[in-house]
Amino acid sequence: MHQLAAYFKELEDFDSISTPEGFASYRISGEECYIKDIWVHDDYRKKSIASDMADDIATIAKRAGCKFLTGSVYINIKNPTASTKILLAYGFEIHSLVPNGIVFRKAL
Repeated sequence: MHQLAAYFKELEDFDSISTPEGFASYRISGEECYIKDIWVHDDYRKKSIASDMADDIATIAKRAGCKFLTGSVYINIKNPTASTKILLAYGFEIHSLVPNGIVFRKAL
């Protein structure tokens, strides 16, 4: 297990996918799979790597009986508009608003 994956698991009980190009962290809880982060190194962006990782998480979530993927964007991150556009392009819809952020959901 990559050190970053071990960190997420120990700190907040998030599972992770890690590749040389990036990583993603997620947690399955009942019918929901929350994707906390997907990060791809600058050199590999716009090559579908983030979508591929999200697809892998969706497959894992479906096998676990999940009905939804959720994700969030907080306004205090760097470039929240780009993150929002990425989630919407992947098929997420706005689910709810939280202090300083938006929660997105996608049916599986």
